[in-house]
Order: sequence, then structure tokens, then C-alpha cells
Amino acid sequence: MNLANALQLANELPSDALVIDVGGGAGAFPRADWVIDTLPFDQAGAGSSGNIHKQMNIPARYARERWIQADLCDRTPWPIADKRFDFAVCSHLLEDVRDPIWICSEISRIARAGYIEVPSRIEEQSRGVEHPRYCGYHHHRWLISLNGDTLEFRHKPHNLHSINNAVVANLAVNERISQTHAICTLRWTDSLKAMEVMEFNERKLIAELCEFASSAKAQNGLASKVPMPFTDKLKRRVYRFRLLAGIP
Repeated sequence: MNLANALQLANELPSDALVIDVGGGAGAFPRADWVIDTLPFDQAGAGSSGNIHKQMNIPARYARERWIQADLCDRTPWPIADKRFDFAVCSHLLEDVRDPIWICSEISRIARAGYIEVPSRIEEQSRGVEHPRYCGYHHHRWLISLNGDTLEFRHKPHNLHSINNAVVANLAVNERISQTHAICTLRWTDSLKAMEVMEFNERKLIAELCEFASSAKAQNGLASKVPMPFTDKLKRRVYRFRLLAGIP
């Protein structure tokens, strides 16, 4: 979760608001009173994002007895009453799961308002985020964008990585997509709207990817430099050269 956004939410939420973190097992939002996730409580913070409360420097309000372990996508209503929570946080989960539409419908059912954060399409359509040959993160299933107040989910196709005109940026070893462009966020009230955009025609699918990339490239400040010692930069360049050259 973006640290600045997390701090702002923590400051804005009333102290008596009942808050749940949906899918926060990897690094739960410390202001959350409850967490629901596939991971058990004993593995809290075991994911790639780490423990965000260590960065925020505030005590966690959730606890073992307020932690629900569940498969969020099994199409069984979560064991939570309708509108039980005043606020729901769901950060960097929807891009990973097999059924984000179901998760959004359940979030909308159990909460009165909330905050969604996912990687942007700019990041998912840029090479070098993890690997110089493919775009975005290897384990993400969806390209997610915001159309008005509705989250739109498009399948992240395998051919994206080989279509040069669909690539927003080719990042250098010491570059990353800037925080301004790396995430997509939504603050919602009353209901969370989400839909899958399905396209079965390959030509139209490629055209949409390229159209998005062309529009995104026109934005300023897409990439930012990452401070890095010269030796680390050199090692990364050698590693990247070996990857591109196919040297084991």
C-alpha cells in the first residue's frame, strides 16, 4: 500500500469507525480492526509488501481473534453481515486473484465505503519492472483501470510482452515507474462498481493495448531514478545483459 495514502487514511478515519482490510495478510493496514485473507494470522506480513505498520509506526488494531482466514474467491459469501463495516481497505490484491469481480461485490456488501489500490496499467505495460523482457509483474492476472467510478478488469494477455507498441516504457536498471503513475486508486461510497471487459478478437485486443500505451507515453514524468551505488548498478546491468543474451 502506498505509504502516503495509508497515512492519510489512518488520519482521516474516525477512531470509532470499524475498518476491515480485505486481502491484507502480506502487510495489513494497521488501522484495520479486522483482516480477512487467505493467509493465517501466524503468517501475517509474510508477503512481498512486508509489514506496513512498521513503516507507519502505529500499533496494529487487528488481532488473532479478529482475523478471518478464507478463500476470498470461492463464491461463498464471507462470514460477515451486510454493511458490518464502516470502511474497507483493499490494496494490491485484485490484480492477483482469479475472481476480482466477486471480491469487489463482497466488499461492497460488507462495507459502507472504502479504498482500493492496484498497480496501474502504465506499470503493468512497462518492461523492466521485474525483467527486461516482460511487462509488469509476472504473477499479475489483470490490467486494471478506472472508468469514472467503475473498476475495469482486462485479462493481461501473454502476447503483451512481445508487442513493442503496447509497451509504455522500457525501464533502465536504475529506473522505476514514478509513484504518481505506478498505482490506480479509488475511494468509493455506498457501492463498489467493477466489471470485466472481455475481448475475444486478437486484433482488437492488440489495438486497445497499443492505444493505451500511445496515450500513456504522452504523460510527463513516467519514470524516476532509483538511487543506487555504482557497483549495484553495474551488477544489475551485467545481470540484464545475461538475461537478454540468454546466458545462464
